[in-house]
Amino acid sequence: MTPVSKAVSTAVLATALITSPAVAGQTMLMLLSAPAAEAQAFNLVLANQLQASGHGVHMLLCGEAGDIVLKAVPAAATKPVTPQGMTVRSLLEGLMTKGATVQVCAIYLPNRKLQADALMEGVSVARPQDVATMIADPSVKVIGQ
Repeated sequence: MTPVSKAVSTAVLATALITSPAVAGQTMLMLLSAPAAEAQAFNLVLANQLQASGHGVHMLLCGEAGDIVLKAVPAAATKPVTPQGMTVRSLLEGLMTKGATVQVCAIYLPNRKLQADALMEGVSVARPQDVATMIADPSVKVIGQ
């Protein structure tokens, strides 16, 4: 992702959060496929903030973002991201500890020739029909990057 496209993606996400108000307690479906740790961390910080303000968080990871939840976690997911020095993995683990649902997209594992046992505990594979149902549900706010 180029610096310009990363900036545009971040701006689009921020605009979506600002212009479409969330209802207290509303479930947030966070679609995360950004390959860069910085973009992943930004989304996870937002997800943690949403969760802290009373929203349910359902995180769906696809592409390189799915690597965050592998048992054999890649170095990029454990590298501290400034200014807080948190890692992408620790931000995700914090979400899960507080009740967030975390899944990888249905095509993530087959494209890496992996099975579900390659995922960290508490992470499952999303079924496309379930994700489609959530997206179509007007009570669920969909946020993606």
